Amino acid sequence: MWKYRVSFAALLVSSALAYADERPDFSKLDRRILKEPVYTSPKPLYGLLVFGPNADKRIWMVLDKTKPDSSSYDVLYFDRNADGDLTASDKRLVANGAPAVFTLPELMDPATGARHTNLEVRLSGDQPTAMVSLKWRGKMKMGGGYPPDPGVYMCLSAKPETAPVVWFQGDGPFSFQRWCGGKLTIGGADDLKVFLGQLGSGPSSFCAFQDHVLPTGEGAQATLIFTDQEGKERRQVCPLKERC
Repeated sequence: MWKYRVSFAALLVSSALAYADERPDFSKLDRRILKEPVYTSPKPLYGLLVFGPNADKRIWMVLDKTKPDSSSYDVLYFDRNADGDLTASDKRLVANGAPAVFTLPELMDPATGARHTNLEVRLSGDQPTAMVSLKWRGKMKMGGGYPPDPGVYMCLSAKPETAPVVWFQGDGPFSFQRWCGGKLTIGGADDLKVFLGQLGSGPSSFCAFQDHVLPTGEGAQATLIFTDQEGKERRQVCPLKERC
């Protein structure tokens, strides 16, 4: 994450996705699941991870329970080989303790064959919300499920058709997501922060690097758009140099 301390008569900040013309069309994503187990919970919850530059390789994950009347989800079906079949025995993960955390030591990227490590799906709260993380190619940590500003993290859906989509694509190109916790204050000094990664589909679906992936000396820039006291629109480019 990068941040910049701004002190301007700011009314709004506008940020645009980098390489927006190369972004996959998630509305055309195939959401079929070929085979599903018989779920114990009356309300299983669905989420979808996609891989590759075209986001066309799919790994479904479905939250379930060991008991139908359990208050929390403690089972995760995870389509680790992306074949659309969730019924294989090695695709059922059971959490130990609470809050529920599901782990895999290694995951083969269904698009490139690269080996990612330390996959973790961590649940929080009663809804619950979910964060998915892994070490991209065993090196850089990425996490998916961030909201556009501090708030509610990713919530899985009761239907595959409306499941949130997290796009793990750590080889670039990348986009940015603002993380500043509200509006900038007119005449004040506020932090402007952004994540570097990929925007998925659905609420709280941004997937961001959690390590400093860019070389030292390289950063990001934000364009601050504001109206001055005479009502004229002004723009100022702010370098985001500080890493956090």
